[in-house]
Amino acid sequence: MIEIIEREYEVTDGLKLVLSNVNGDIKIKGYNGDTIKMRAEKKWGLLASEPKIKVKKEGNVLKIEAKYKKTFGIGLGGSSVNFDILVPKSIEVEKVGSVNGKISISNVNGVLKIGNVNGSIELENVEVSKVGNVNGPIKAVLRSVRNDVKISTVNGAIKVLLPREADVIISASTTNGRILAEGFENVTTSLTGTFGPKSFSAQLGSGKYSIKLSTVNGKIEIKLI
Repeated sequence: MIEIIEREYEVTDGLKLVLSNVNGDIKIKGYNGDTIKMRAEKKWGLLASEPKIKVKKEGNVLKIEAKYKKTFGIGLGGSSVNFDILVPKSIEVEKVGSVNGKISISNVNGVLKIGNVNGSIELENVEVSKVGNVNGPIKAVLRSVRNDVKISTVNGAIKVLLPREADVIISASTTNGRILAEGFENVTTSLTGTFGPKSFSAQLGSGKYSIKLSTVNGKIEIKLI
């Protein structure tokens, strides 16, 4: 079965968004509006229970969570929720977490923490703090860097694009893969490793902040824009 839920929430000063899911895609996009608009597509099979969506405001944090009930004491699968959310660009996305599905976030003021297990993570025109994945690639187009950044996955590639005027120290490492760096022609860099570069380091500006990139199985691409 399929059910579409559409809701709209008022935004107060300093409001932060927290979103958690288990099965399904998450898409968050900033827009020129003053409310949070949520569209959720719920799916469940004949033997699976209907997923529920819980929305709660605690202080200045709006929490949206997909809840999955076990049938006969076990999770039979077949239930999912796909989130498509529009937020004012000034909103800070404090935390987004999922287990199975793609996470996509674009054009928001800041993203503090993102976690996934099985699925890709794509970030565009954002500021981030911590991004973690297990099985899946990560792509991040950073608008600016104003804090320390850590991006890691186990099985998957990492691609990061960042402004060449960023004031950072970049360090990257992979176990089974290689590292490619583009746009560092006038920057002192270090590439080391056996059978292809396995580690990379570079400093932009005074190196006020750190960017740490790591994967076990996959390549790392770093590009200055």
